[in-house]
Amino acid sequence: MEITVPDISIIVVNYNTMNLLRDCLVSLFQTDGRQCEVIVVDNASDDGSAAMVEQEFPSVLLVRNRQNLGFSKANNQGMRLARGRYFLLLNSDTVVRAGALEIMAGFMAVHAAAGAVSCRLLNADGSIQASISHRPGPVLLLLRLLGVSKLVSGDRARRRLARMGGFFLGRTIGSYLAPYNTRDVPLEVGNISGACLMLRREAVEQVGFLDEGFFMYFEDMDYCLRLQDAGWKMYYLPQGEVVHLVGMSSGGRMRNYSTHSYRALFHFYKKHFSNPMVAVVRCMVVAALSVRWVCNWIQSKFSKESVYRQNQIDLQKVIRVCFEQTK
Repeated sequence: MEITVPDISIIVVNYNTMNLLRDCLVSLFQTDGRQCEVIVVDNASDDGSAAMVEQEFPSVLLVRNRQNLGFSKANNQGMRLARGRYFLLLNSDTVVRAGALEIMAGFMAVHAAAGAVSCRLLNADGSIQASISHRPGPVLLLLRLLGVSKLVSGDRARRRLARMGGFFLGRTIGSYLAPYNTRDVPLEVGNISGACLMLRREAVEQVGFLDEGFFMYFEDMDYCLRLQDAGWKMYYLPQGEVVHLVGMSSGGRMRNYSTHSYRALFHFYKKHFSNPMVAVVRCMVVAALSVRWVCNWIQSKFSKESVYRQNQIDLQKVIRVCFEQTK
């Protein structure tokens, strides 16, 4: 019997997000995702996620891991099983809107140089999510540590800034604001969020799979750099839309205070930058997190809320990571 190979293989890594995963899969099977190969890799969830997939979505190819192998390794498991021309790495905390998959795959089909694409990501309230950027480096890291994005909130304000153009704002900030530009045209970008990342099979075969040295976070930035270095282009397609409930697939914990996040950050810089730059980055992180620790310590003295004390504990763990030897 002849086997029909689907154009798109959708790989969803799950860890204890049963209800979010259900919503994600429902959105796929209610749209053009029903024509795709869907692979769920469950990282030893204990909330009934795997059983839910088996019972409610029997056409999904389910991989049950006996332990949490991390985001990179689980995605690699899915890509090794995938039969499609295009691999879509999709977070379990997403809801795919009609037409998004067709737009991304259609663009890849007519642009042979495109190794990766993504579409417009939206927050739960419908506002636009910053999901692309310029080629990552120390400037982008500094902006994130300083929380610059929080200084300008709301789509309207960010659209206003985007219209000013990169000439005034600089390339890094300009690329950060690119999703808020009102022009619905494809944009060539330097970095795409792994929450919704479509990859061409030929690009993966050339570049290889995700670096499993990243347990969680920064594996997408690393992969985008590798794609660029291999000569592939990446594009942002604002015509398609996917709702992304930021942070929910990682259990809702604050990424800023995650030890996984900062171990991945230092691994990323050690891999792509010089040793002096790694030292500078460590100092930047220690300084920024120390200020946050002091702020939470002060707030804990004037508030009975336990969140400030918990933030202090989390921040202490992350600060200790800054002094670990990077592998």
